[in-house]
Amino acid sequence: MSENQQTVQRNLWENPWGYVESFFIGFGLLVTGFFLEVFVKTNNTFTISYPYNVFFLVGYVVALIMLYKWFSTTQIIRWLTKVPASISSIVLVTLLVMIMGIIPQIPSENNIITNLGLNHITTNWAFLLIIFQFLTCLGLVTIKRISQLKWSNFGFILNHLGLFLALIAGILGTGDLQRLSINVYEGKPSWIATDAQKNEIELPFAFYLKDFLINEYNPKLALVDNKSGSIAHNNGKNLYLVEKGETYFFKNFEVTVNEFFPNSGRIGDRYEKVNEIGSPPSASITVKNIENDSIINSWISSGSFRYPYESLKISEDYSIVMTIPEVKKFSSDIDILTKEGERISTVLEVNKPFKFRGWKIYQLSYDDKMGKWSNLSVLELVKDPWLPFIYIGIFMMIAGAFYMFWMGNKITKNQ
Repeated sequence: MSENQQTVQRNLWENPWGYVESFFIGFGLLVTGFFLEVFVKTNNTFTISYPYNVFFLVGYVVALIMLYKWFSTTQIIRWLTKVPASISSIVLVTLLVMIMGIIPQIPSENNIITNLGLNHITTNWAFLLIIFQFLTCLGLVTIKRISQLKWSNFGFILNHLGLFLALIAGILGTGDLQRLSINVYEGKPSWIATDAQKNEIELPFAFYLKDFLINEYNPKLALVDNKSGSIAHNNGKNLYLVEKGETYFFKNFEVTVNEFFPNSGRIGDRYEKVNEIGSPPSASITVKNIENDSIINSWISSGSFRYPYESLKISEDYSIVMTIPEVKKFSSDIDILTKEGERISTVLEVNKPFKFRGWKIYQLSYDDKMGKWSNLSVLELVKDPWLPFIYIGIFMMIAGAFYMFWMGNKITKNQ
């Protein structure tokens, strides 16, 4: 056997460290993290907020620069700047993310899941230790490329520095993320919000609800089984929109909508249009039994918090009912009142937040028992001061990818 064909055996932990040592270290960090989860119990998740997260970030970056400048020849720093350390940490982070996707991230009655913290992966000590190793690898590799001062490294630096910025901003920003809700009633200013733990927080501004508006779809007709109380199947279509003049067929019955009022009240043996709180929709219908030609005329209504619903029994087996109208859109016409005397008017709709002084204000919900007559609007306020840095990191990664793609095409054309 020639000298070139000989396989060189390398002992474990012999310099340089490879994939085996890297995964040993990674699994060691995982075990340490789970050990901390089991034996270091705390009621609060580990987060740091301003200004301590800024101090940590500055200190961490300075420490990485110092480590690379003065200790780059040591075995552990050389290992952290090599591919095996990065790959092992990426694989283990991916493994934890897969666990997060499999196990619901909510309180669990399973003791193993709860004790190991598998139901809160992003604040799990194991995850924090592995992501810290990955960030350290990422930071040192980026510093190494920056120190080489080569234009060919520009795309690589953008990619890795962008990923470092996005990840560390996402982690450190959790301590400064605020998510509050506030109940705002028509005609009353409100400035006391609550967080997830129901703690009251006074806002530096107030909300004044001028009007809460709900647009609804027309209710629907359904055929209900009198014995089971469930909606009967009707050749694949079980619900029909209530519209004046329309005719529908349920089983052996022909149903015609003679009249429809979105808001009404019962007067004697009929319904009339009424514009008052709690006035429900109603419809006059004619039901013809196709088998025996018998005809029934009656009014039905979906009812409301103020009035009972009314259905029509058309046989021993079935009744015709009107469903509660579905909400098409709801919105709040509000004023934001500041301590400086400003009054900012806006209309909040679902998924259309309004930005104000670093807050995103969302239309969240309302008093569903009152429905379209609700005088309560529930708003959600979200403030994440680190979010712009996450976006900057993402744009840097995109720019780096485009740059490397452009340079790759340029090199290919020159060959």
